[in-house]
Amino acid sequence: MKITSPFINLILTLVGGILLVSSLIDYLFLLIPLQLDDPNWQINLTNSIVDRGIVPLIGITLLLLGWWINDTNNRPKSKISIRLPLFIISSLLGLLFLILVPVHLSNINRVSADLMSQIAQKIEQQQTQIQGFVSQLDAISRNPEQLKQEIAQRTQVIEAGGVIQGQKIDPQQLQLITGQRDQLQQILDLSQKPDQLKAKLQEVEAKLQVQLKGLEEKEIKKAQTLALKQSLRTSISSLILAIAYAVIGWLGLKMLIEKES
Repeated sequence: MKITSPFINLILTLVGGILLVSSLIDYLFLLIPLQLDDPNWQINLTNSIVDRGIVPLIGITLLLLGWWINDTNNRPKSKISIRLPLFIISSLLGLLFLILVPVHLSNINRVSADLMSQIAQKIEQQQTQIQGFVSQLDAISRNPEQLKQEIAQRTQVIEAGGVIQGQKIDPQQLQLITGQRDQLQQILDLSQKPDQLKAKLQEVEAKLQVQLKGLEEKEIKKAQTLALKQSLRTSISSLILAIAYAVIGWLGLKMLIEKES
């Protein structure tokens, strides 16, 4: 079977038109429902638009190839009025992807700032909890009888093999109770030595603060890395698409203007 140029032209034009129209319809549905005041929604919208950005570009390219094959085979050329909307759409898409770059970077900065604020609040709460825990240990150390009761309760659970009120706890909980018992025993031993007890409590607080600092640095680094990846990936892709659409649209409009003149 011989494949003729009109057949190729028809296939390219048909497939290109379907890709372009379907992608534009898809973009419209991405906007529903509008949540312009939500930066996270805007980020997801931008990512979705950019991820689909190659589809209308392929559609436009196929349409242009179909028309070029038609023109090079000395067939009746497509009217300028038919090609003009295509170049206008390409130019508008180029402008859209260009605008998305600063908008996306701005939204990433807003979300990143909110995330940093949440991390700071979380760390502040945990610092308060550490101070409360150390104060609680200090208060307990001033009551040896209560210390002995707490130690006895935990020892009973440990000696029973991790059975509390007839129910067996998991090994992790048993390990935690064992650690608590040992820690309380140390405090009881030091309760008669105020200087050593104070040093021990300071050591415990310092250790917890170091752990908290490490957690804070890890969370901040994770948030910064995620923001950098999001901003670079989408912004670079959007900029490349903007250049491609702009070149096709502006050169096409320039060619049409020259033909008219």
